[in-house]
Amino acid sequence: MRLLFLSILFLLFRLTSHSQGIKPQNVYRVTVTSRYVIENGERTDQFYAINQEISDSLGRLHTEIDFDWETRYPNNYRWHYFDSMLLVMTEYYVNEKLDRRVVYEYGAAGNIVSERHYTVHSGDTALLRNLIFSYNSDRLPVRIDAVDSRGRRLYRVRSTYDEGGIETGRRVSGRRGEPSDGIIRLDRETEYDSRGNLISETVRLRMSNRSRSDYTRRFSYDDQNNVVGVTELDNVGNQTGRVEYLYQQNRNRLSQIKYYDRDDRLEKWLAKRYEIYRTPDRRERIIDY
Repeated sequence: MRLLFLSILFLLFRLTSHSQGIKPQNVYRVTVTSRYVIENGERTDQFYAINQEISDSLGRLHTEIDFDWETRYPNNYRWHYFDSMLLVMTEYYVNEKLDRRVVYEYGAAGNIVSERHYTVHSGDTALLRNLIFSYNSDRLPVRIDAVDSRGRRLYRVRSTYDEGGIETGRRVSGRRGEPSDGIIRLDRETEYDSRGNLISETVRLRMSNRSRSDYTRRFSYDDQNNVVGVTELDNVGNQTGRVEYLYQQNRNRLSQIKYYDRDDRLEKWLAKRYEIYRTPDRRERIIDY
């Protein structure tokens, strides 16, 4: 436990600066996501933290920590760097080592115009791809050109959207490289209710490894227009999974997430705890239920 405590302190206190911005150091708000132990399809009283999100007093999320479910150790984490309120860089650490880095550049309208993705090679970082974005009049990315370190195009992504701003079509051409999510073709049909809430989507995916995925998701909402349920169905209408979202009534804030399998058997139960640290020494902690 002492090693775990020291590791967390190291993550929170390490002073880091970079030419692409700074990593805020102030710890003001911490959101802890915990996972309950499930036995025989029932939730027990035992739970462990699986994620922490740490923000400063300006609301900038600067640190995310993932705790391994088996070992409880914080192996993986992400550090976010800012220029004022703009996120300009994210570093991804896997097994406590830098795995990759993403640097963001913005245009005059405030849109991201470039994402430079770096990988770690021989102890140094090397540019893997640069994503160059083009937008429509609704400020939605309709084209992404991925180029290598010499400016040669690797692939191009073209997207279309419905009136609600949801991506309904995606095509990847070129294929000298692959998008990080592996999707090379996406088709989505959407349906909305009278309040403008998405109530159904049917998605067809084609992946770079030649696999396919066809599914439908149905959404339900509460009176505050919060998503309270998502049911996923296969291409013949059988349930493949279901998710329930519970909210704090006095704060209208997400508090619990429950996952069920195709037979409606409980698989996973997550709970969120919101903490506030009002003093720099973090001696005053408030559980912000």
